[in-house]
Amino acid sequence: MLLAAEADVIGIDEAQFFDDSLVDVCNTLANKGKRVIVAGLDMDFRGLPFGPMPALLAIADEVTKVRAICLRCGNLAYVSHRIVKSEKQVLLGEKDEYEPLCRACYLETLRPSHSE
Repeated sequence: MLLAAEADVIGIDEAQFFDDSLVDVCNTLANKGKRVIVAGLDMDFRGLPFGPMPALLAIADEVTKVRAICLRCGNLAYVSHRIVKSEKQVLLGEKDEYEPLCRACYLETLRPSHSE
């Protein structure tokens, strides 16, 4: 917080990768009159809450949810669906590892294929 002492606005990106202490840090900064802008994924590839994001959303003065477009149907995306095999919650990647999907298209990926 020493680095934020002189700043009026503090930006934090990829907040889903921080631990839960980020919530207290953001609250402390906001209580000192700082504007704190936090960006991050609210859900992991399985559609589950990700890191400190649910708690940050709960204490936020304002929330803007920006969504991608589903690559399969063009509707608003619901989740960043992982397209490579890995059960690790954190797997860094981009287009080769993840695709934004709407809820319907995501649920379709969970259904067993007829070829199995």
